[in-house]
Amino acid sequence: MNHIPPRLVGLDWGTTSCRAYLLGDGGAVLDRRLDGRGVLPLSRSSENRSAAFEEELAELCGDWLRAAPGIPLLACGMVGSNQGWAEAAYRHLPVDLTERPESLTEVPTALGRLFIIPGLFKDGRDDSPTDHPDVIRGEETQLLGALPGDSEAASPPAVVVLPGTHTKWLRLEGTLVSDFVTTMTGELFGLVMQHSIIARLAEEPPSPDLVAFDRGLDTVFAADCGAAPAAPADVATSLFSARTLVMAGELDPAAVKDYVSGLMIGAEVERFARCWLGEEGRTGRPVTICANAQLGSRYARALGRAGVASELAPDDAVVAGLWRTAVALGLIDKEAS
Repeated sequence: MNHIPPRLVGLDWGTTSCRAYLLGDGGAVLDRRLDGRGVLPLSRSSENRSAAFEEELAELCGDWLRAAPGIPLLACGMVGSNQGWAEAAYRHLPVDLTERPESLTEVPTALGRLFIIPGLFKDGRDDSPTDHPDVIRGEETQLLGALPGDSEAASPPAVVVLPGTHTKWLRLEGTLVSDFVTTMTGELFGLVMQHSIIARLAEEPPSPDLVAFDRGLDTVFAADCGAAPAAPADVATSLFSARTLVMAGELDPAAVKDYVSGLMIGAEVERFARCWLGEEGRTGRPVTICANAQLGSRYARALGRAGVASELAPDDAVVAGLWRTAVALGLIDKEAS
């Protein structure tokens, strides 16, 4: 173990995997374990769900906890869902991510007390048929880590996007979350590329094809450029062009995946650029993208096509978020932060 004293074990415990981090002063990563089992396999693996989670915790980072008895454990993600270890209540918007929640779910274990960070809940507006209830679990911690350390409630409003299977778009003022929306672009992309008629003619590309991706963006944003679009910007209609372009010999089967990616990410970004940002937002504060470099660069290209500046959040934002949350909750001494 590193000679720097450990202060916190942070767990990013999601649906399919668990990532554990041993953190020292200031949130420095002393060690990491990235191959733990997630909520889905653990909830199916045993009739005694709690025992299955405790066994996984011991296997993943039991040596850390035995070497530093009493060190706090803090987890975010689907571990706090009704399919996880223990259900953590949601916090209703608006929520300041640095404020201690009224209640914090605590799970006693043989290796110490585990605290689970609550998710966020947005109530739907009765006067708006398009504004539905929405939820976040795990992304709230990643979001906090993506924000500048000196963020204050008085800061100008910001927009952050967290791309993934269920992408989240959020509005913030400093560390105060005022609104968010979930879009299933990632999951729909997977379904289209695995189970649709388009999947039957698509071939796996040898490497990412950004020319094909940009062609998908062109189809979505053609109307904004004043040109007659080759296909309607509506993604459900334009998706069929991925088939017909191949049939016409105008699109290589190996380019289909990236073309469809451009269509779907482009349609998502065009909608949020139009509805959330408008002309004022296009010249204001950059949108923060919290994703890996490859996926983040695609959202940056789409935002650029919409005339919106963007910036990529630092790597391991969830680690910084776990540390900052632990400080806010009083689990970490202030002098260690």
